[in-house]
Amino acid sequence: MELADQKIMAAIEAVWQEAEVLFENNDPARYALKLEEAWELLPAPKEVYGESYDIALAIAETYLILKDYPALLRWANILQQCDPARPDDGEREFILGKALFENADRKGAETYFTTAMHKSAGRVFEGVDEKYLHVLPGLAALAEEELPTDIYEQVEALSEAGNELADADDFDGAIARFTEALQLLPPPAQHWEASTWLYASIGDMYYFKGDYQAAANNFFDALNGPDAQANGFVNLRLGESLFELNRQEQSLEYLLRAYMLEGEEIFAEEDARYFDFLKTRVQL
Repeated sequence: MELADQKIMAAIEAVWQEAEVLFENNDPARYALKLEEAWELLPAPKEVYGESYDIALAIAETYLILKDYPALLRWANILQQCDPARPDDGEREFILGKALFENADRKGAETYFTTAMHKSAGRVFEGVDEKYLHVLPGLAALAEEELPTDIYEQVEALSEAGNELADADDFDGAIARFTEALQLLPPPAQHWEASTWLYASIGDMYYFKGDYQAAANNFFDALNGPDAQANGFVNLRLGESLFELNRQEQSLEYLLRAYMLEGEEIFAEEDARYFDFLKTRVQL
């Protein structure tokens, strides 16, 4: 919700600018107190405004820097109620998880870290203090950016088995092997590059089975993997699956992406209907 009163907005901005000077002068203690002044300027109920989220977040993060953990916990709890219409990316839960951890509530931290992990697909944990990564099993591996060797070897073996079944047109068997490999990835699966080709492999099998909805669902999941948006094959097969579902506007978007990434060559071994459809809708 936007704060409509321009006088109050101007007053908050003036206090915020004063706070920024304190921050630049490396005075976080006074910076936090100045931000609390800005908070007090918000009309009641204070939590409904977009500004409330920004102020509460900045205060909480500053108390974390100051190692004032009771104050951190108080503001992290306030943050949970701020700007309820804000897109939910796991940030607020992650702050509360850190606050609970620093206040020796490891069980509570685990609960909120789990929620933050799922909502953000693990992104909120990137670059954080390693101590937080050890609260949840598998999170420490995210900091290394590589799968543990034993998991990697199992994923490779299952993927190869899946490929062999696919070559034999045993699509259900291949789906089972690829799914088994996918389940070995430490959560969140989309953090790992392997998730892109595993979801894409599953989607490809469903495409050949003629289950285009299941195919599309898996290719959408594949697009959440690292750098997957630039994968021509994922975009191509997603576009083809959507075409078969008569979702032509969406199909056009992904077929065009595939063309822009790989050129006409990516359509060379595909049913001519897909490229013909693209050419009728876009000047190539």
